[in-house]
Amino acid sequence: MYSLDNDLNKIQRMLIDDEEIMALLDLTGKPNIEVAKRIIKRSTWDDLLTNEKRLCIYPLPSRSTRNEILFEEVFEVDCHVPTSQDFYARQIIGRVIDVLHNKQVNGRYITFKGMLGELPTASGFYCCGVRFNYYTPV
Repeated sequence: MYSLDNDLNKIQRMLIDDEEIMALLDLTGKPNIEVAKRIIKRSTWDDLLTNEKRLCIYPLPSRSTRNEILFEEVFEVDCHVPTSQDFYARQIIGRVIDVLHNKQVNGRYITFKGMLGELPTASGFYCCGVRFNYYTPV
């Protein structure tokens, strides 16, 4: 059964379970509450601090397919870091691709759909992102 929340939870858990992503985000050994504040399931927030790195996972509009009962679901993962640490954002996004591409989430395969390049973010920060898709029945 389709559930966007279940899919996002599974994707978030896959990223949290990756030791390299956790290390790049400076979250190794941090309490769950700290991790939950920095690997979030939405595109907006209001609490970015001076040297904080953040990973945002969020859905984009679904797309119809030729098959009326099948939809293409698209989601984006953005990484925000202080401008002086822009290389970390690219490393983190590279690892996100390694962790998620061709992996199964709740019975559906996720595929990499391309880099988005540099994206707008808060002043003093750098952001880059990537998109993935999977197909799900209605």
